Amino acid sequence: MTIWSLTIDFGIASGLILLCKLIRANVTLVQKLFMPVALIAGLLGLALGPQGADILPFSGSFNAYGGMLIAVIFAGVGLSTRFPAPSLLVSRSGQLWAFNQMATASQWLLGLVAGALLFTYFWPDLSPAFGLIMPAGFMGGHGTAVAMGNSFAELGWADATTLALTSATVGVFAAILIGLAIIRYGARKGLISGLTPFEQMEKHHRKGLIEAADRVAIGKETVSASSIDALSLHIALILLITAGAYYLSSYLSGLNDFISVPTFACAFLLGTVSRSLLDRLGLLQHFDVKLFNHVSSTATDYLIVFGIASIKITVLLSYAVPLLALMIIGLLLCLFMVFYVAPRMLDERWFEKGVFSWGWMTGTVAIAILLLRIADPDRKTSILDDYAIAYVPGAVFDIILISFMPGLILQGFIYETMAALVAYMIVVGVIGRMLKGRALRLKAA
Repeated sequence: MTIWSLTIDFGIASGLILLCKLIRANVTLVQKLFMPVALIAGLLGLALGPQGADILPFSGSFNAYGGMLIAVIFAGVGLSTRFPAPSLLVSRSGQLWAFNQMATASQWLLGLVAGALLFTYFWPDLSPAFGLIMPAGFMGGHGTAVAMGNSFAELGWADATTLALTSATVGVFAAILIGLAIIRYGARKGLISGLTPFEQMEKHHRKGLIEAADRVAIGKETVSASSIDALSLHIALILLITAGAYYLSSYLSGLNDFISVPTFACAFLLGTVSRSLLDRLGLLQHFDVKLFNHVSSTATDYLIVFGIASIKITVLLSYAVPLLALMIIGLLLCLFMVFYVAPRMLDERWFEKGVFSWGWMTGTVAIAILLLRIADPDRKTSILDDYAIAYVPGAVFDIILISFMPGLILQGFIYETMAALVAYMIVVGVIGRMLKGRALRLKAA
């Protein structure tokens, strides 16, 4: 691959993004589906790329960019992650944290049980890790799908990336379409008082365009442009960490034949360590979290485009029936979490919290926010603030699962992993019950 092959691949992806942004802003039908531009661009790339009509001149290496981009994303996430004080977590977001952890662990547990025990009975040739495709795509989204797909590929299961990316794509569609149906059901049953019709939604939700008066800065200029551009400074640090993560991953994975440490996990670790070091040296003030987030978000958009465009149709067809069964089981679990677990673990405004959770359990946080804006147009809840506080400790658990699950399952530690997940859910359930009781006592007082 030459440097111009890389340039052309990213140029094609950029053209797809711009074209699909134009479609998203002007076609009402597409607007009503609330599809992210990168997802539309990826589907168009799949239709016109090597796996479809073979019109777009992607290079033979375009499907390998995901491994690099996911490391860039996690480097940025690590640099922008600030752990909340335990007292704040308990007082503000304890119940939501407990619910989030139950939702996370239950997806991984159900996927493991379905794939390793149930599906292998009907389809003996399936990998015992097949069920992990569901949480990798639903909860993790396209980024986690690529991360786990790469881990599985290194361990010998090459089809995992295509399956996980498909799971993530199905999850986004389900998050929006079923999420809107859940909101309409809640309105009919009186579970929510307000419901925003499509025509009354703000322009940035419908078209993805922000009016001039509502625009905000994407970040702060923390250094003088006469020395270095602020964006260059942030990108330089992220790329340095990404390169370091690659070498750290290679070194750690070479220590033992049974150890495979993902590059993205090393990127997150180095990112958090770098942030802590910058803070201790008094240098963190020269960096802006919003700029780190925008670099990560940009990498995410391109990852989605390249990832979906590289989905192998022949692989999908060979796994069609078990994959469909897995998707249905996963969606039923998420509905169970919204309508049965949420009202029992969360006290007031459980439905709005359940709707929001449906969005990120199956799709992305951005979709969760969109659904919340529809279900709670007057913004009477503090769910977003509570979720932001609960997210960081939950993200650590997610990264541990994403990093170690592939190796554990493919090396045969299936029942041990199941037992650990069940034990974790029991502990979280007890903590959640205690936190809910505490909240009710404070409310009564």
